[in-house]
Amino acid sequence: MSRLKSAWFTGLLTTTRSRIWWAAALALALVSGAAVWAFTDRSPAQASTGDRAEMSAALLSARLPIYSLLQTRTSTQTDIARAQRKLTIECMAELGFEYKPAPIVTTEESAGEHPTPFGVESLAALTAATPQAPPSEAPVSKAFIRALYGDSDDRISAKGKALKVSRPAHGCQAEAEKRLLGDQRVRWLQLRIRLDEGDKESRQQLEKDPAFRAANARWRTCMQAAGFDHKDPMGLLTALPRGTDLSTSPAVRADVHCKADTHYLSTAYPRLQAVQQAWLDQHKEVPTGWKTLEQRQATAAHDVLAER
Repeated sequence: MSRLKSAWFTGLLTTTRSRIWWAAALALALVSGAAVWAFTDRSPAQASTGDRAEMSAALLSARLPIYSLLQTRTSTQTDIARAQRKLTIECMAELGFEYKPAPIVTTEESAGEHPTPFGVESLAALTAATPQAPPSEAPVSKAFIRALYGDSDDRISAKGKALKVSRPAHGCQAEAEKRLLGDQRVRWLQLRIRLDEGDKESRQQLEKDPAFRAANARWRTCMQAAGFDHKDPMGLLTALPRGTDLSTSPAVRADVHCKADTHYLSTAYPRLQAVQQAWLDQHKEVPTGWKTLEQRQATAAHDVLAER
């Protein structure tokens, strides 16, 4: 992967999302992005059974506290992204470069999307999905890359239990982040890693939860009756051959049917909500620090966007 592409992908954590992940609704490891639920213009009474199930799953997903911190696209987060984009473009222009970053995904554009930690929830969502490839890279010079990302050997980093994340120490992208975060860029990365670890640890704890284990057992019995033998929904997804058309896969169709028939999601989501909240309660400094730095960025973003 080229350095430009790698840096662009890292930038997804703060400025854009992978629409492919949302559209397919199959990420096996959740990443930063943005999600917010908005009702359609139909009332629940008018909605189809599939729509009502999707509505319920989206509402349940919206209650997951760690995902709410990491992935919900609020107007505040949109303003922060807009300010960072504006600062980066202006910085590059001062250095004689025209920089055209990917458009920012707004709250309205992300309406209806939500994390799906338990795999496919709706065949209709798969059929309607229109995955989009990341923006293609326009040819750029080494000088352009250096202006945007600084020296490749000069980076800041934060390390968790099993993950290390780094960002440019200098360059226009870094300068934009400094304007919003001041000297707290490393702390922001550390908190992001801790929340990701909280997500992972919550999923591990969920596997021990009696109610969730019972839900998996009911789902597994249903799947076996349909001719498929998998431990759980995510195990099914990892077992599918590469290139499988999820919208037509008999196994996926059985999975969605069994989730509905056994009320799988109405058990799985509340149990995940409970273990995520327990993790946050045990690590109060993480959500507190995250919200404090988000507010710091929001205040600075307001000033940036007010500038002419």
